[in-house]
Amino acid sequence: MASPNQVTALVRSFYAQRRARLSPTDLRAIAPICSALEAHNHKRALLLADQLLKKLPADPSALALKALALSLSSSSPRSEVVKVVDTAKSANGGAALADAEVLTLLTHVLRAVGRGDDALELLAEAVSKNPDNEELSTEAFLQHVRANDRKGAQQTSLRMSKHFKDDRYFWWSILSTVLLVRDRTHPDAALLLSVTERQLSTRYAHLAQPEETTGDLAKKPRGYNSADEFHVVTRFLELRAQYASSSASSSSSSATLASSSAPPLVLPSLLPAPTPDAPAPSPADALLAHFASPEADKWCATNLGLELWRREVGLEYGTRENGAWEREVKRLRGALEKGDTNWHTMLYLIRTSLALASSSTTPAGAPPSSSGEALAHLTSARDLFRRLATDGPKARVERGYLLALVELAREGQVRGWSECDPLGPLVQEYFERFGTKACGFDDLHPYLEVLADRDVVALRDVLQGVAGGAVQTVAAATKVINAHKILRFLAPQATVEGEKDAADDFVRRYFEALPLGKDLPPTELQPADDFALLACQALVRAFHLSHDRAYLDRALVIGEHALQRSKYKYQLRILVVNLLRLVGASSLSLAHYRLFGVKNIQHDTLSHLVLARGATFAIGQGGNRANDVGVWDEVLGTEAWYAGGRREAAEMVVKAVSLGALAKVEDFGAFRERLDTSLQGGLVTLEALRMRVLRAQLDPDDVDDAVEDVAKLVGATDDTYSDNRDFKTLPNYQRKTDSTIWQQTELAGRQDAAWLRVFAGAYSRFLSPSTDVPAVDLPPSLFRSEAALVIFSQHAQAALLASLEDAPEKEQAAVVFFKEQAELFAAAQDDPKTLPWELVQIVQVALEAFALLELGINQRLDELASQKAPDQAKHQKRLRTLRNAAREPLKALGVKLTAHGKKVGKERAKFVAGVSDLTQFEALDENRITNVAHAVTESRKSAIEALGSAIHRRTAK
Repeated sequence: MASPNQVTALVRSFYAQRRARLSPTDLRAIAPICSALEAHNHKRALLLADQLLKKLPADPSALALKALALSLSSSSPRSEVVKVVDTAKSANGGAALADAEVLTLLTHVLRAVGRGDDALELLAEAVSKNPDNEELSTEAFLQHVRANDRKGAQQTSLRMSKHFKDDRYFWWSILSTVLLVRDRTHPDAALLLSVTERQLSTRYAHLAQPEETTGDLAKKPRGYNSADEFHVVTRFLELRAQYASSSASSSSSSATLASSSAPPLVLPSLLPAPTPDAPAPSPADALLAHFASPEADKWCATNLGLELWRREVGLEYGTRENGAWEREVKRLRGALEKGDTNWHTMLYLIRTSLALASSSTTPAGAPPSSSGEALAHLTSARDLFRRLATDGPKARVERGYLLALVELAREGQVRGWSECDPLGPLVQEYFERFGTKACGFDDLHPYLEVLADRDVVALRDVLQGVAGGAVQTVAAATKVINAHKILRFLAPQATVEGEKDAADDFVRRYFEALPLGKDLPPTELQPADDFALLACQALVRAFHLSHDRAYLDRALVIGEHALQRSKYKYQLRILVVNLLRLVGASSLSLAHYRLFGVKNIQHDTLSHLVLARGATFAIGQGGNRANDVGVWDEVLGTEAWYAGGRREAAEMVVKAVSLGALAKVEDFGAFRERLDTSLQGGLVTLEALRMRVLRAQLDPDDVDDAVEDVAKLVGATDDTYSDNRDFKTLPNYQRKTDSTIWQQTELAGRQDAAWLRVFAGAYSRFLSPSTDVPAVDLPPSLFRSEAALVIFSQHAQAALLASLEDAPEKEQAAVVFFKEQAELFAAAQDDPKTLPWELVQIVQVALEAFALLELGINQRLDELASQKAPDQAKHQKRLRTLRNAAREPLKALGVKLTAHGKKVGKERAKFVAGVSDLTQFEALDENRITNVAHAVTESRKSAIEALGSAIHRRTAK
């Protein structure tokens, strides 16, 4: 459903456009309806529309506004909305089909009630009956774009380009073809690209004529009028080259992009051959020639995106024979010598030089670099970077030149080219010169991964001395921090004591460096922050080696203290959020998460911080947000954002097309696709459903929508999804042989597409008991309780569908799940390796299973009622008995959980004792530690008590 602001904008636009079409009397008649809709008073708008329709039963405006009011009313069934739309469509002999404003409202309404295909059919019918109505055709095209109907958009724009004179429609047609074939799987791509080639050649055919031509030909464009036009033509040429490359090995004539008899492609950037007998260039050569033209030089000079694109194309399609690599090297060298410091320029000079060296003629059996020609290319690039890094005007401040030498050395090492500079000394030189940069470790990280053992030993010897240096200035502290990061990354196998000592040293250095930021405003980051981050990561590793939870508690004390001094150190806050979830302190983790102020696309990239397995903490205590330990508010907000975000993404594409920003359309379209296929979006849909089930908030009216949502998730394949989750915001400072810090602090295995599909399948068995959901292998991303729930769903479905004769055996197989969860909880309580969140999840999954069983029983009874089964009463009785059999072990488990919660409330002293040696640091006195211990234990206790109370309420009757 559209947001209130969108509805207001839609109604205002409709009313403004009606001013030019309606008489003052008719305009006054619809004004009150529009005012009511703008005020979001849908009932009054509906009443006013009905009053107007009594006087004018076939008035298109009144019918369209009534349909809009009905679609906004939650009490109106979809069938009634569709009926009003059909009435509007047929009234007055189909007059509405010629009214663009009315059609805009009607198509909006149809999309709002999930009838997007009907909206497109309505527009198609309107255009076919009014082919000369330019306004209608434009609206139809934009609706196809909005609905991501690429085929419809291509066909409509192609017809418009032939039927109407506006130059926009020509470019819409070319762009639509690009969007249609961009994924390189379209079966008719060859035909579509040939049609586009003919369109372009026809448009620019006059370029083959002499320039002194007069008359109409002289008025036609001899170049591209904008960077957007150049971009669209370039994208067409690139797709043409990509399809030709992919079909090069095919013998099928249907794969040919254009017949041999087709006229040569003519463009302002691709003029015809001087003689008719000259062979037409291949698609790849045409693309290279296009980018080598004066037209390309003109547009690339003022558009960095086009210039970067030219480099990528030159590297991919260039060869030694066609001279593209040589031209690119010359161009890139010239840019660097003129002062260009863009890393992309340096990187592509390296890659192009390597391509030339790799393609050089060499003696049989010898590596490519052994030829003099190959060495010349490498030496030329190396000498340029060394000169710029040593004697260039920006040598002292520009780290890219030296980093380019490091990159060139790594590429040579990977290829086994002994003539290249050794990597180790260059890495050491880079650290010595630019180790005071905050990004020093990040710059060197990819090269540290491939350092030879001897280089590692040499580098560690140098860094040991740096790491022990004083931290009296920000630059010195930054260099020491970078040294520690590199030493830690390259360190040998860890031990518990070694990690604890390292953490203590990092904390000591943190407090030594903290005075450097004493005069900074609260919004600035402290120079010492990364010492705290290093300490926390060392303690996390110590926990994984020892399974002693006191190390996690120490990390929390350090992290909480550092965040008081540096509120916007989001990397540290993310780590604290993860740690708090591990120890079961959900309300504290949510408090930290809410400080991020997550908005817009961050819902897709960062909401997994608290929503991954968010159902574990779904039960909130009380209606007061401050006391709510659940994540219900967060999942609702994120779910609402996805609904609105997908609409906004579609509107971004439409707006870009409407405003002629053609170069942005494909990027906006790709963004929209990634959002529509977001893995996190699917996970949020399922987590929201899980929470509704757990909180007993799945209304009967919502079940049909849930069935539809789950069916989509079950039917999706792994390659359907785009994983947009951001796991790089938390920097990893663990050893290169260890798992990453995010993997070490997330709840169990990372949820993936397989997890989503299998878990959605479990829900489908209860939402639609008679639906056949095939059993699949359980993915490793399922945690133990989750795997047990999936298996339970199979047994429960069998019990729900069982005949009266088979029911006892199948029901027993289902009920045993609750006894197993009780046994698992008891064993986990006594296991020191079990984390607090795991205990909560065992019980939460048991409650979830019981809630699903209740849901499945109700759904099965509805199925039996609709089938008018003769033994319906007997099945109803046995299913109620099945519920009671499951209730008793769950009720007992809830009592055990409540007792466990009381013990947790008394663990504050244990927390303080486990971290007591942190009091060696003056700032971490006993009062501070006690405050953290109290907050964590109370948060854990409240989460457990809330879940225990929910089980009591659910099993009371």
